[in-house]
Amino acid sequence: MDGHEHQHENGMGHSHNLDPALFDSSAATNEPIGIIMTLHIGSMVLAFGILYPLGLVLGLAKNRWHVPVQVLASAVFVVGYFLAHAHNGRNYEPHIAHRWFAHIVVWSVISQVALGVYLKLHLERGVLGKVRPLLTKIHKYLGASIPVIGYTQIMLGVIASLGFCYGDHQGQCLAHFIMGSSFVAYGVIMLLMLRVGSPLLIRNGKSQEWYDSWVILAWGVVNTFTEHRQVVEFEQADWNHGDYQHTSMGIIWWAAGIVGVVLSRNGKRSVIPSILIILTAAAFQGHAQHVANSGTIHSYFGYMLAAGGLSRIVEICFVWKEDEPTNIDPWQYLPPLTLILAGLLFMGSTEEQLGYLAILDIDVMSYINILLSFGFIVFVFAFSLIYLWETLTNYPNSPQSNRGYTEVVNDRETVLNTSSAFLDDEEDDDGFSNDGNLEAVELKDTSRFATPRNAMM
Repeated sequence: MDGHEHQHENGMGHSHNLDPALFDSSAATNEPIGIIMTLHIGSMVLAFGILYPLGLVLGLAKNRWHVPVQVLASAVFVVGYFLAHAHNGRNYEPHIAHRWFAHIVVWSVISQVALGVYLKLHLERGVLGKVRPLLTKIHKYLGASIPVIGYTQIMLGVIASLGFCYGDHQGQCLAHFIMGSSFVAYGVIMLLMLRVGSPLLIRNGKSQEWYDSWVILAWGVVNTFTEHRQVVEFEQADWNHGDYQHTSMGIIWWAAGIVGVVLSRNGKRSVIPSILIILTAAAFQGHAQHVANSGTIHSYFGYMLAAGGLSRIVEICFVWKEDEPTNIDPWQYLPPLTLILAGLLFMGSTEEQLGYLAILDIDVMSYINILLSFGFIVFVFAFSLIYLWETLTNYPNSPQSNRGYTEVVNDRETVLNTSSAFLDDEEDDDGFSNDGNLEAVELKDTSRFATPRNAMM
């Protein structure tokens, strides 16, 4: 037994200089995770999964609770950081991504806190006053990126804690987590644009499908030229069925992306991104699998993804009304919900995860139910944050805004002239406040039904 193993067994903490031979097949040792590491995981999930996103929304709404929540989140993060360096039990390969990405997380938080302190002190003389507008924007966009950075670190932590994405499994594992996270992000962005994105789209004269098509085009180009390794150990690499499948998927994505960009010009809606989602679902259902139960979970993923594309087509063609951008039909929640569920299913369908199910003797249907449960939780959390922002800013979609009424102008003009901290960069010189000068306006009922659509809230 070497010195590192002896130190490990006696609970004297973890070492960053372990023998590489310990990690032949996994990036983690077989010891239990331990209570300290469990507390570290819980602290980071609380800080980056709940408190920082909540603080971001409060900041965008210029609410007085923004600073206390961010201070609490940073304090929880600091505690979690030191817990990670004090744990015993399970140890991890020294060069895992979770470990080096922690530096990005730490410096992002330090920079954000420093900018927040500077802005709160209102140092407006000399050079500090001249750079204040620039630093305000940096603080805003860095704050918006911290939940994304935190999510990335949480996913890397999940992978690290189980020792997954190591050795020959790395490429397949990363593909599932990156693609699955992309579908989840697409669903959240779709929900965000549905609730509060109308002013941005109307101001820019673009439809959401125009932006979607550009992303699809760029993603397709990347996939076309990166899925096949041209050279392995200085020799021309042979193509296999996986290379053909992924590269052909990249080709159809950029080809469809071009069509989507053309058809969605000048603010026109388009069903091309939705059709591509359905075709992608069909392709994944026919994807060759090498692990037991992998076909079952990939089929569920395909069905859910296809449901998202089909429901989006129905929404665009039959539900969405151009002259009523703020009136949301219940059907319109189906596309973002199904995309989020599909993303969680795909992230949970790697070869190592399904192999681990067999070790734990867990049937695949129970596992699918757990993944779908996480998807519903993600959806309701994203919806709650958006709804909180609407309520704090009296956005037109909020029940606090005229209780289901709007000004006597067409809905497009009302939304276009909406003042929102989410879109505007102006600072509130009087501090965080939601008060403003309200003018009396004539009102009309804009609800489709007798009961306001937000009455359930």
